[in-house]
Amino acid sequence: MNILSVPMFLTALGLTRLLAGVLERIGSASLRPLLLVELLLLVGFLALCASAGASLDLHAPRAVVAGMLGVSAMAVQNALVQISLREVPSTAVMTTNITRFMIDIGDVVFGRKLSDAARARERAMLTWPAIVSFAIGCGLGAACETAIGLMSLAFPAGLAALCYGEERRARGRGDPMSRDRGPCGFDLDRSGGRIVGRAATCAG
Repeated sequence: MNILSVPMFLTALGLTRLLAGVLERIGSASLRPLLLVELLLLVGFLALCASAGASLDLHAPRAVVAGMLGVSAMAVQNALVQISLREVPSTAVMTTNITRFMIDIGDVVFGRKLSDAARARERAMLTWPAIVSFAIGCGLGAACETAIGLMSLAFPAGLAALCYGEERRARGRGDPMSRDRGPCGFDLDRSGGRIVGRAATCAG
């Protein structure tokens, strides 16, 4: 399974970017479709693992397929942050986030230019929720896995459903004052995007 994980991750990244490109060409925002793809992959991962129970053989075809669904979901999550949530910190690479956060704190405290300190403060305000959410998500995931085993996969699947629902509600509100242009040229709801990003961090 480990041998397949890297090529599957790369393949899923490529297909995700291809899907986002198609959506961009037809003038559609990519965030909601990508969240739906991630949700479906996590639900499939959960279904295969939960149906096998504690007796799941890690070398059985069912386990391999389940693992590849999980890897693909992780790839989609990483890609959608880069494609659809430009202003949201990474939901997976916490080393980068923590480094950026500490440097920004230093710039706020010791920076000589007020404009640089203001930008650093804004970045820090965006980054700290991702760090805290990641820590909470890791703790809850470990506790759930200890308590209920593979059924703990319902936790990230549930958070993915929450992300998808929040994005639909944010789009439905259609507040023109809260929108920004995303990296592919489509409108991105800032408040909805930040909430989705934080929930996705927990799911990661």
